[in-house]
Amino acid sequence: VEEFQMKKVFVCAMLLAVSLAAPLAAQVKPGAIIMTVNDQPIYTWEIGLLIPQVQQELAGRGQQPNREDVINMAAQRLVDSRLLSQEARRKNLKPDDARVESEIGRIQARAGGRAELDSALAKMGVTYDQLRASISESDLVQVFVTTQIQPQVSVTDEEVVAFYNANPEMFARPDMVRARHILSRLTPNSTADQKGAVRARAVEAHRRVVAGEDFSVVAREVSDGPNAANGGDLGFFAQDSMVPALANAAFALQIGEISDVIETQFGFHVLKVIEKRSASTMSLEEARLPVKQLLIENGSSEKLSELLVKLNESATIVQDESPVGGPAG
Repeated sequence: VEEFQMKKVFVCAMLLAVSLAAPLAAQVKPGAIIMTVNDQPIYTWEIGLLIPQVQQELAGRGQQPNREDVINMAAQRLVDSRLLSQEARRKNLKPDDARVESEIGRIQARAGGRAELDSALAKMGVTYDQLRASISESDLVQVFVTTQIQPQVSVTDEEVVAFYNANPEMFARPDMVRARHILSRLTPNSTADQKGAVRARAVEAHRRVVAGEDFSVVAREVSDGPNAANGGDLGFFAQDSMVPALANAAFALQIGEISDVIETQFGFHVLKVIEKRSASTMSLEEARLPVKQLLIENGSSEKLSELLVKLNESATIVQDESPVGGPAG
């Protein structure tokens, strides 16, 4: 259910372009080892990839931490991730290779293709294989949490009902639209000629779907969006959860209507609205499963925190390099 997206305890190294543009990430010295965790290295480029995520989370809480605090928080997350992946290996767990490949595909698509990804990585002194290893490491943590931590948490029906009754605001659903989407992606620093070519692709896709071709078939064939394989299906979304230009178009269309070509910072888009849902309140039956998942996640986080305290206390952690310049001291 879209209203309840379970939080990942650790998020893979993603949103590469955003990371490269972040002011603090730019200050992190690439290529060096910042510390070892039970003899397993943590690289400064990994810190750089996590910094924007930490910044965003803290900003969302209204906090404005200083530069050193952000870097230290990112470093601690990587220490925790290493400790959990080491626990996973001790239990002979393996990452989910299909999920790892899917994540790499999403990162590559967001970067604009393999060549653009390799170029962005090279600027940070990182190889494609190192990025894949980092993603695999994060996935191994997810496997550990799913198979070793979550089964320790049980949630009763009474707890689900109590949470539902105590949090009515969480179950109020705004007007929602479900749409399909075709994206012709712009890469950073596109020239005028490149932009014209990308727009021409969107115009041609628009011509085809308006002429009667199946929107989902055309999306699978030509869309650069991460949901292309699903026929461009964006699922249901509220107006404030989408880029304004796309949201405004989607909510203005009737079911079955197709938008004009829409330009955003990401490229050129074509939308087709396939369903609409009026504002409502989620029933207890609708909310039962996602609430249970949420409570399991909360309980898992508590158990994970307890485990990490023990693992950190017994770990051998050696700082080798300052993340923003010369040796630690």
